[in-house]
This record gives sequence, structure tokens and C-alpha cells, in this order.
Amino acid sequence: MEKLRVLMLVNNDIRHDTRVMKSALAVADGGAHVTVIGYGSEGYPEHVRLGDVEIYRVPLAWRYHHKAQDRRRRFENRTIIPDMTPSERRAVVRRSRLRTAEAAELGGRDREVRAKVAETGAKVRTRLGRLQQRLHGAEKDLRARALEWHDDRTEFASWRRSLPAIDDYEVAYSALVNSLEWDVIHAHDMHHMGTAARAVARRRAEGRQAWWIYDAHEYVAGLSLSPPRTPRIRAAYVDLEREYIGMAGAVITVTGALAEELQRAHHLPERPAVVYNSPVLDGDPGIREGLDVRADCGVAPDVPLLVYSGGITVARGVQTAIGALPQLPGVHLAVVCVPTTKTTRVEALRELTTALGVTDRVHFLEPVAPDDVSAYLASADVGTIPLVHYGSHEFALANKLFEYLHAGIPLLVSDCRAQAEFVTSHDVGEVHRAEDVDDFARAARRVLDRVPELRRHIADNPQMLAPYDWNRQAQSLREVYRSLVGADRLAEPAHSTDLSEVTEEPWWRDDRPAVLGIGASNLAGEGWGWGKAVERNVPGVRASVLGIDMGGPLTFPADEVVPFSVFRANPRWAAGFAERIEAEWTHALIEAGRPLVGRRYGRTFVKHADALRALGIRVGLLLHGHDVRSPEDTTRRTRFSPFTDPLEESTYQLGSRRAFLLQKAEGFLEAGHGPVFVSSPDLALDVPGAIWLPVAVDTNIWEAEPTSFDREVPVVLHVPTDTRLAGSEVADAVGRRLEAEGLIEYRRLENVLPTAMPGLVAEADVVLDQFRIGTYGLRAVEAMASGRIVLGHVVDEVRAQAPGCAIVEADPETLEDVLRGLLTDREAGRRAARAGVEFVREHHDGRLAAELLDEHLHLRR
Repeated sequence: MEKLRVLMLVNNDIRHDTRVMKSALAVADGGAHVTVIGYGSEGYPEHVRLGDVEIYRVPLAWRYHHKAQDRRRRFENRTIIPDMTPSERRAVVRRSRLRTAEAAELGGRDREVRAKVAETGAKVRTRLGRLQQRLHGAEKDLRARALEWHDDRTEFASWRRSLPAIDDYEVAYSALVNSLEWDVIHAHDMHHMGTAARAVARRRAEGRQAWWIYDAHEYVAGLSLSPPRTPRIRAAYVDLEREYIGMAGAVITVTGALAEELQRAHHLPERPAVVYNSPVLDGDPGIREGLDVRADCGVAPDVPLLVYSGGITVARGVQTAIGALPQLPGVHLAVVCVPTTKTTRVEALRELTTALGVTDRVHFLEPVAPDDVSAYLASADVGTIPLVHYGSHEFALANKLFEYLHAGIPLLVSDCRAQAEFVTSHDVGEVHRAEDVDDFARAARRVLDRVPELRRHIADNPQMLAPYDWNRQAQSLREVYRSLVGADRLAEPAHSTDLSEVTEEPWWRDDRPAVLGIGASNLAGEGWGWGKAVERNVPGVRASVLGIDMGGPLTFPADEVVPFSVFRANPRWAAGFAERIEAEWTHALIEAGRPLVGRRYGRTFVKHADALRALGIRVGLLLHGHDVRSPEDTTRRTRFSPFTDPLEESTYQLGSRRAFLLQKAEGFLEAGHGPVFVSSPDLALDVPGAIWLPVAVDTNIWEAEPTSFDREVPVVLHVPTDTRLAGSEVADAVGRRLEAEGLIEYRRLENVLPTAMPGLVAEADVVLDQFRIGTYGLRAVEAMASGRIVLGHVVDEVRAQAPGCAIVEADPETLEDVLRGLLTDREAGRRAARAGVEFVREHHDGRLAAELLDEHLHLRR
């Protein structure tokens, strides 16, 4: 029997929707392949896994929604009667005064008449302006009232007119839905009912079996009303549900009372199945190390502590609990805010605590993992659910109700029907009138007095929660599937996956040959060198190198070279490049701490790396000397450092750049997001945890007969990439002095085309590298690969990082003596040239770099 394939559609990003995650895992436990599509709230597509569940997150453009908002805004701001602006009024008065002053200063009948006309005109225009202002205000008020009247009307409400976001979901999700294989679509909430119904209709039209399930998470006709949700919007959602619910193969909901209401309201032939939104309730949640709400509040064990855990909206009624605190001296309230404390609604509650003078007794806390909630809340005295009266709340048994009871703490709930009946019938707490601050305080005092008694009652009745335990709900869910697709398509598992057992991780692209993307720098062609090294040495792997044209005289080879102006500010290029990455890349090496896709995901690599990992692309960072070299450590290693003055502008800028990037690179490493490589051996000393990725040259291009070093006047070449760091003034002084003596021919070059470099190096006998920073780079490697004698200043710490380094040691003080010595001892020079070729073969011919990239990025061959 072919494996059942299930596709779940969700209108949020899934991260905090425990019902969706648990439902997906429950169906996957039965042997189905489950895929979930949710909203990409981060602004980029994501492809991740949660255990055996595959998750896609799709960004939404909200085109239809925004167009509708724009139309509404235009209606609000449109005016038939214009308002006279203050500047227009001032201009009229100023013109009148000018004419009056002109008549007074120069006299003349005609000027006096003009002044009088201007004065009269100003008065008329000013009075007319006041009238315009009043009429304009009345018109705006009338338009506002018209919109308010429209928003309150539910007659003839249509989801097609009032819910443009539904079409945005359809546009964003439908292409992915069509591309995936599935047998059943599970539409969570009403937003995707139409998408599911149409997708099933298309499959059936092709002669294939397909079903869809509607999972009603709440009572749509009783949704709470708070901006931007109006009565008309709510009625439109009802219209949406009414149109499609009868087409579903099965309907699921969250309570028995809501199941009965759905059957009655929509004339369903069968009562919807009930799958309570509850946690796993078997076993004792216990006290876990570091999970203690009381400790996080800094509240002593004998201080009364109420707790609210969940979303923060006006409809949830947390303001009622805070409003009662002045009547509850000594009582504290912990508010565990889902998804975060950093929202405008939480800020509004903070302002309320200040106004009431209870700031020191209200504690706003970040949420914990879904599976840790009960253990976290166990040290509180009472769990509160102060819901405001809305139709949906009358049918709700919130997840937190079961979490509180599983934690062993009594309840204080508002008199919304379902939860009030539960608390009363099971005698597990007290009930207060919704939105009644005085009654909340009364009920709180009563339940706090009964805490020991109620805790014993909850502990002595462990079977009270058994019917609501998630494992039992998972069985009910799987039974719905079996009744729809056949009993043999979904098994009953021996083990049910708990949320605590799985964590979300990228869906790595290990099912295809690796494509390693490198960019966006390609400094001196180094990125191209690494890419080609991987292609030469790791079978089946392809590289794709992005370079940026900064407008300089040199352009190095790359698979794509984009002008900096386009890279920085062209969203069309960024969108196209992002699509190519999504379609092709499996791995990425982000260079220089730069963004990779223009400014699409921000100005640093951080969000770009997150976006790549979210697609299952393994990411590494690659940092260069101008990014993270430590001026202080370089100065400590060599007294010839160009960074001795910390206030010198370029030194200061390098230090600032390093501090900024190092912090982000360390965060990347600590989070386990991937390896951090550096391009020169000294940087491995400067960046903790970094891996030296030796620059790679194609020895076939640079291969030449090692210098015989027997010309009477050898050629000495210096081609710096940065004259300051290279100490070019030293090289020039020594080179020209020895040339004046007829001992050498000194060639000093800059901005040489990459294609010309191999020939120019091959013509030389000696290459002068750098004499200031105590390390070596690509130019030295290229020269050694060609069998040239290379002189440079390489400190002992760097030589230890690169054993066998064949660069002849010479610093600004010794360069002349060393060069003269080589001219005298030609055999020592020839030995250095041969050793350089061997050193490149050992470290820089691309094999070592490819091996490191293969090992740390897990390239699939």
C-alpha cells in the first residue's frame, strides 16, 4: 500500500501553533508523510523539518490586501470640499499687507484702490477658508461615519469583497500545493478552505483520489472584535466557512459544544469529530532545573502568585486581572506573553500597571517551549483565563486550562460558558464575571484561600484529565483520517512523538549533488580559486561564484559579476538571484561579512545566512584580513605593523569593522549555524574558532620552470594589492637602490590584469611580497607556484600555522641585506624557489581547501 501523503495548510508561521505541530506529528506517527505549509513571517521562503514532518513557509506579498487598504485610505482622505491650508491663509494676508504698505509708502489713487481690493479679498478669502475648514471637517467626519456604518453592517457580507487576504493566501500557496504530491489536505482554520476545496477538485478532475478536512479551531461567528476585525469582517469569515464546509470530506473541531453548533448552523449530516486542543497530560510535569515562573518573577514562596500564560489581546481579558490588583494587596501576577513581550499590546498593559501603581507586582515574561509550560507554571498558586465574552469564547476550552491543571494549580476563569462549566463541574477553581474587576478580585480572594484544598483535589483526581490527554486526541484524529481514506492507510503507532522530542531544523538538500555558491566578494579572484578547487577535487560538486564589480580597473573571473550599484540597490536583480539560489544551490560560502543577495535581507550576512539555512542550504562564513584582522594582535606580533597608532583613520576603521563583524561571526558559530573560515593564516589567530582556508591557485595556470637564478642582473618584481600593508615604500627604496648599483632590474607594477599576471611573474626571478603585517597572501602563493623566490615578512606564529612556508624572511630592516645575500648565494635562492613550489603543492593547489570545505560544509558528492 502506497504511503498516505497529507498536506496541512495554516495561516500562521506554525512556530507557536502547538495544535498544528501536534496534529502533524500525530498523523506522521501513523505512517503518513506529512507536509505543512505556513506563512513565511521572516520575509523569505523556508523549508525545514520537525521530526518526520516537512514544513514550508511561504512569504506573502499581500497585494490584494494592500490594494483594499489603499482604496479605503483614498476614500477616507478624498474630499469634495478642500481645506484651505495655513500656508495659503498666510499668503493671502501677506499679499494684502504688501499692497497696503505699497499704497502708504508711494501714495496714489490706483495703489490705494489695489490695497483696498486686496484687504477686502483677504477678509473674504479668510472667512471662506473658515467655512471651508468647517465643511471639510464635516465631510471627513461624514466619511468616517460612513465607513463605521459599513463596518458594522453584516447584511450581504461576502468574503470575496471583504477578505482580500484570502486571495493572497491562494496566490502564495497554490503553486506549491499543485507541485506537491498529496492525498489529503488538512485545512487548519477557515482561511484555506477554498484553497483546499479547489485543489481537491483539480485532482479529482484528473481522475485521482483526493480529500480534504476542515479543522475548525474556533467558533467563527463568535470571533472577538478588535481592530481591524469588524462585524462585517467577521460576517465575511462566516460566509467563507458557510460556502465551503459542506464540501469537506470531514470536519474536526475543538470542543463538543462547538461540534454541535457547527452541525446545527451548517446543517451538516454528521457531528464533527472533536479533537481537544490539549497538551500531553500523563505523568507529573515536575519541577525542572531552570523552569520556575516564581523564580523568574523574583517572588518568595509565601507570596500569592497568579499567572496568565498565552496570547495578549483585549479579548483575552488580561487587563481585568491587572485592574483587580489594587484590591488584592500583596498579590502578584505573572503574565507569560506568547509569542513575546515585545508587542504593542504588552506595552499597553505595562502602561496600565503604571497608571494603577502595580508595576512592581506584575511580571511580563517570555514564553517557554510548549512542552515545558506545565512544569514552568507549577510554582504559581492560581492559573487565570479572564476571557471577554465573545461567541467563540463561549465554546472554548483553551490549551492553557489543561496546562494549568497538569501543573497542579487551581483555576480562576471568567464566566464564558464552556470553561465556567468545566471549572464548576470539576470543582477546580472559581469563576468571575467577565470584565468585572471587582468580581475578579472577589473570586481571586476566594480561590487563593482554597489553594491547598484545590491542589489536593486536583492531585487526588488524576483521571479527571485523562479524556483530554493529547495522546487520546491524537487517536481521535487518526480515526478521522482512517474513516476518510480507509483503515489500512494509517496505523496506530506504538509510540507517539511528543513535542519535547523534536526540534525544528533545516531540511538539508542532501538528496542532490552539491552546488557550492561563493560570494559576494571574490576578492582578488580568491572565491573563483576556491570554487574551481572544489570542482577539481570533489567529484560531482559544482561551484557558482558571484563577484562584485566595484568600478576599479581589475575584474576577476566569476560565474556572475554584478556592478556594485546593481548589487546594492536593484531589487529586481536581487529577486532573480534569490530565485536562482533557491533553485540551484545546496551550500553557500558568504564572503567578507557582506550580504549575499543585495539588500534583500538586510545589510549584513546574518539574515542572508538565516534565509539560506531556512531553505536547507548549508552555510559557512569566509572572512578576509580587511574584515577581521586585529590591529592590536598584529602590532603585538610584529613591530613593523602599520597599525601602531590606534587613532590613525584606517586603523580605527579596521578595528571598528572587526568588532562589528566578529560579534556577528561569534554568534553564528555559537548558534551552530555553520563554520567560519578565514583566508590567511594570521586570521586564524585573530578569530576564535575560525578555520584557515588556504587560498587556492590552479597550478596548471601558474606552472613554470623554477627560476635558474643565474642571470647576471636578476629581475625583482613587486606587485602590491595594498601598498600600505605591503610596505611598498621599503620595497621601492631597496629595489631602486640595488637597481642603481646595477645588481637587479626592479619592476614595480600595480593594477595588472589577472590574465597578464602569470606571464609577468614568470619573467621575474624574485618577487617581493609584503613587509608590514607578518603574513602572506595570494600574490606570494602565485609567485611560489611559478617557482619564483619570494621575500616577505612572515612572523613565527604564522609559520607555525603554515608549516614549510618557503617565503624567505625579510623585514623592513633586513630586506636589503637578505636580497644582497641571495645575489651572492644563488643556490640558496634556487633552493627557496623549489621549496616554494612544494609548499604550494602541499597547502595551496586547492586540494587542502577542497578537503576543508568538503569536511565542514558536508558536500554531497
